[in-house]
Amino acid sequence: MIKESKYTNNHGQTIIEALVALGLISVIGLTFAGGMANLYKTSQSSLMAGSTDRQVSDIAENIKAGVQDYQVNFNYDQTKIDDFLPPDKLPMLWDIGRVAERGNCDTCQGSYGYIIQPYELYRGLYLVTLRMTHKSWAPEKFRDYTFVVSAK
Repeated sequence: MIKESKYTNNHGQTIIEALVALGLISVIGLTFAGGMANLYKTSQSSLMAGSTDRQVSDIAENIKAGVQDYQVNFNYDQTKIDDFLPPDKLPMLWDIGRVAERGNCDTCQGSYGYIIQPYELYRGLYLVTLRMTHKSWAPEKFRDYTFVVSAK
């Protein structure tokens, strides 16, 4: 009869197997964490883009609804928009889901302002230039949006 050694029935992990398992778990965890960070960045930029579009749309609709109630600028020189709308002195503040006057929002990271000019080519139409800034748009200082509205 063959006598078995007392060490032959040991079932356990060696240090090499434990290190390999730890390495695999680490790689999977880091991949997951990197994916989550990338997903967070993508969702933040998507949220900002959606908020910007919504803000532009809201401002445009408010101006369209009562363009006759706003002050109109009759200076037709489009090159002077920087004089009318300097990016560091825009009168309104905004952020995702918020709009306030300058000085009334400590957490707002963007600002906006606009000018309304008669559209020279067509009577009853106005050209609106909306200038918006936001800290997340760096290095871009501002974005200009132009649209035409009609007086009712």
